Amino acid sequence: MTGPGGPIDEPRPWFVDPLTGQPLETETERTAPLPVIRDSAPPRRRFRLGPVLGVLGLAVVIAVGTTATYQAKTATPPPSAHDLVLPDPVGPTRIKPVIAGWQPVRSDDHPLVYDVPPDWKIEEPDVAVGYETPAGDVVTLQGVARYRRDFCPAAGLSARAMAGFTTIDEGEVGGIAQAAEETTLRWAEAAYGRSTKAEVGKSGSVPVLEGGTTANAVTATVVPAADGPCPAPSVAITAIALPLDALPGSGRYHVLLVLADQEISGQVARDVVLKMGESIRRE
Repeated sequence: MTGPGGPIDEPRPWFVDPLTGQPLETETERTAPLPVIRDSAPPRRRFRLGPVLGVLGLAVVIAVGTTATYQAKTATPPPSAHDLVLPDPVGPTRIKPVIAGWQPVRSDDHPLVYDVPPDWKIEEPDVAVGYETPAGDVVTLQGVARYRRDFCPAAGLSARAMAGFTTIDEGEVGGIAQAAEETTLRWAEAAYGRSTKAEVGKSGSVPVLEGGTTANAVTATVVPAADGPCPAPSVAITAIALPLDALPGSGRYHVLLVLADQEISGQVARDVVLKMGESIRRE
């Protein structure tokens, strides 16, 4: 693998300026030991730089390397006719959308699925998008889908909207409504900076898990800085938080988060976002 300073022995995190694509850390910082990030979710994740939604803050880029293992095998005699008994073909179960014409999105780290419109681009299930808050905490999305990806030629990665699953610990909030609100504020700060002001709207209920339970939806409106490429006048950050009993024993609220540029041509409407939330079901 090759980093900004040439070949490196192992993958390392570094900060990248979303406007120029250049690393912001010194060589000393890049070669410092990796920070330890503890997450109760399974470790099988590939982190990628988040898209430009208006103007984003710094994203954490973590490349998780993989090693292929090969095992030499000696030649075996060809099977006889007696051995040629093939089992019934069994293929992977294909997840079908619950909204006609839409496409399902799944995550390796969450036992949940949701649907997005047909013009959204879906990332691989093991991809995670992460941002660091000003306080140094890392927030991530898994099961990522993007709308109008690469719309901005001046930015390395861009999208007019992004969706995915995130979590917030039960002990950090006082209930499901606060879980949804706190998630929007945390992501507003992480993606757009501490100085960004977010106006939080009223919460509402959303039926999920095929109508078997009710989630709570909160939308915060953010006005990002206008000094970056392809900025949007505002961004709507919607968090749809599932109740704790949706996934008993996890100790976390699972949240579908949607960040969508507003006041632009072809913006993602709120009813589309809520429809995405209503499609949430167990994998």
